[in-house]
Amino acid sequence: MPLTPDRLRRLVRQREQLETLQEGRLGKALGQKAHRELAVRESQSTRAAFFVEARGSGEGEVDPMLLAAGRAYTLRLDREIAARKAALAHSETDVEIERDRLLDRRRDRRAMETLLEKWLADRKIAINRSQAKRLDEQATVRWLHQITSNAHR
Repeated sequence: MPLTPDRLRRLVRQREQLETLQEGRLGKALGQKAHRELAVRESQSTRAAFFVEARGSGEGEVDPMLLAAGRAYTLRLDREIAARKAALAHSETDVEIERDRLLDRRRDRRAMETLLEKWLADRKIAINRSQAKRLDEQATVRWLHQITSNAHR
């Protein structure tokens, strides 16, 4: 099936739509990454606040049950932070993948636009050539007519 200007224009519109959809996907991935970055910071600040509160005055008796509960809570916070950092790393990978896909979509759209522009430029050159050929033929006919009319005189 030949690539006509109408077909190329439809392909360009389709590629623009795909690019717009990909921009939306990239936006979602960036939003999820930002959400996960916030979650990591919240967990880290919760852990820091716990240590500030746990230090307290440093005076008095140490309750072993409270100490064990504090250690367990700290371990849970550390695991939570590690899990959230892993999720954040996954989000960063997703963002890079979506960004690469968007660049591919843009390259594809630009290639279609370039094909359309080239086709239109080639068409314009062909039209100009045919017009020049027609003008040359008309000029040749006039010149021959002029020569033959001068020869008959």
